[in-house]
This record gives sequence, structure tokens and C-alpha cells, in this order.
Amino acid sequence: MEITTEKTVLEGRIAFLKQKKASDLIILKLQYQKTIDSFNPINLLKKSAEEFISTPNLKSILFNEIIRLGTSYLTKNVLNEHSTNPLKRILGKIVKFGLKNFIKKNKLYN
Repeated sequence: MEITTEKTVLEGRIAFLKQKKASDLIILKLQYQKTIDSFNPINLLKKSAEEFISTPNLKSILFNEIIRLGTSYLTKNVLNEHSTNPLKRILGKIVKFGLKNFIKKNKLYN
């Protein structure tokens, strides 16, 4: 009697392990598909855009960058401090110095 009960117990365990193996394989295939989808370039771009849009201080960051780019353009192109005209050079340096101090005092950008 012991041999048949041990045999049935082993058969039951084998059947259980086969079912577990099949379910683990299905879970592994689903996880593989999720991983492949997450590394798709379009999905990477979407995820990055969602993270960028959900940034809490996005407006202040954009405003600070626009101010920084505007002051850089103003000091380098409009008031060219490397000009051959000495008056324009001096004026460009003064404006650049004034803008930098204004921005530092108001902490418009880091």
C-alpha cells in the first residue's frame, strides 16, 4: 500500500509542478512582451514627454530658460561687446553686467 500512495503523491506533485511551470512560462512571456514594448523608441519618447509634462515647476523652468536665452541673445547679438565700435562695446559690457546682477538678485535662473 505504501508504494501506491507514495506513487500517487509523487504523481500529484509532478502534475502540480508541470502546472506551475506552464503558468510561470506564461507570466515570463507576458513580462518579456512588456519589456520589449517599454524599450520601443516611440514608447520611450512618450514616457519622457509624460515625465517632462508632469514636472511640478515646469512653468518656472521654461520661464527661466526663456529669460536666460533672451538675455544671452541681447548681450551677444544686439549689444555686441566684440564690436569694432568702442561705444557699442562699452555699452554691451555695461548692459551685460547689469543684466547678470539683476538676474542674480532676483534669482531668475541658477
